[in-house]
Amino acid sequence: MGAAGPAIMFVLLLAASIMVGVCVLAYAARCVLVVVQETGLGQDEIVWPNEPMQDWLGHAVQFVELVGIWLAPSALAARLLRDVWLADHGALRVLLLAGPGLWLFFPIGLMSSMSALSRWVPFRWAIFTRFLRVAPSAMVFYFLTAILLSLAVVPWYYALFGGQGLLVPVAAAVSAAVLFLYSRLLGRLAWIIQRLPSTERVPAPAKTVMRAPPVKPRSKKKRKPKPDVQDPWAAPEEEEAEFRKQKRFPWAKEPPKAKPGLHIPSAYEIEGYGFATDKPAEPETPPEKPPRSRLAMSPEEYEPIDVQHSPEPKTPTPREPQSELFAEQVRQRLAERTRVQPVLPAHPFLSGVFTFPLYAACLPNVLALFLGFLVVGGLVHLMLQFGGELFGW
Repeated sequence: MGAAGPAIMFVLLLAASIMVGVCVLAYAARCVLVVVQETGLGQDEIVWPNEPMQDWLGHAVQFVELVGIWLAPSALAARLLRDVWLADHGALRVLLLAGPGLWLFFPIGLMSSMSALSRWVPFRWAIFTRFLRVAPSAMVFYFLTAILLSLAVVPWYYALFGGQGLLVPVAAAVSAAVLFLYSRLLGRLAWIIQRLPSTERVPAPAKTVMRAPPVKPRSKKKRKPKPDVQDPWAAPEEEEAEFRKQKRFPWAKEPPKAKPGLHIPSAYEIEGYGFATDKPAEPETPPEKPPRSRLAMSPEEYEPIDVQHSPEPKTPTPREPQSELFAEQVRQRLAERTRVQPVLPAHPFLSGVFTFPLYAACLPNVLALFLGFLVVGGLVHLMLQFGGELFGW
């Protein structure tokens, strides 16, 4: 029964460390991505997106995937060397094996993930070759980040595994500032890489050869025989000869013979029509009826009048109130459109880097990250103490 209390406390602290640690990891991943993206675009001031907390979990999963890929070989090597190298200091052995791998390959993996079509791409050969093309700037970046990461890791090691619990607040504060500085330096390196000229060859357009259409040989046309033209209005030859004869000798024309059985009356036998002397009588017009007064009409004779009812005014549908999240997103889009095209400073790894955590837009996020690291560090420190009593750590 003596070990039941530490065991219960160990389990409760472990569960609390996991839950709080996931939230802090999601927030830290969101801060790193926003700072690297905004700085990579050349912006000095950071515009923090107003996104829901559910979106932060995607950033946390992305970070776990990148860190897990580069930590897997180090964890396997530490497991194989547990009896050969630093047998009594397992945490230090894992730290010495995992730290250099993350320090070298995490920037390449993060840039590959942010520049690829899918954020789950851990490595791109194009990013690696660009790191080689900016080798002097990359060497300066790795030198400065090596110093910063050492300043953040050493206090955590002594606070958690060296029995110096008072160093937890110091390690939390240093880690929050170092995280922002590391993101700022990585963003400046990404800005330098984006300014490189592209080496991809653009395929030349295919030349189109204009060919003349084939010339067909001319064939001799055969002349068609002319058709016989006949005038449909031409008179026969006999009629034409008779017509000429009558034209020359008009007195030789014989009078037409009367047909038998046909009597043609003379002018004396034709009776003319008579003319009426009296004018025709005009038809009588009926007398007009006097118009009837409306007062003399019976109610049954009234014509009904349709009454048009005025349409009822439609009540306007109330507009849905815009959420604060939507308004904030609109303001961010307008701020992005009105930005001035930035210019790379003369010293990109020094100008606006070491004072970056003290910017007005970054200071609240640095304080929130410090509190998160402080809570997680305190829970892990207490969990390791109860675990030492149970497992003899």
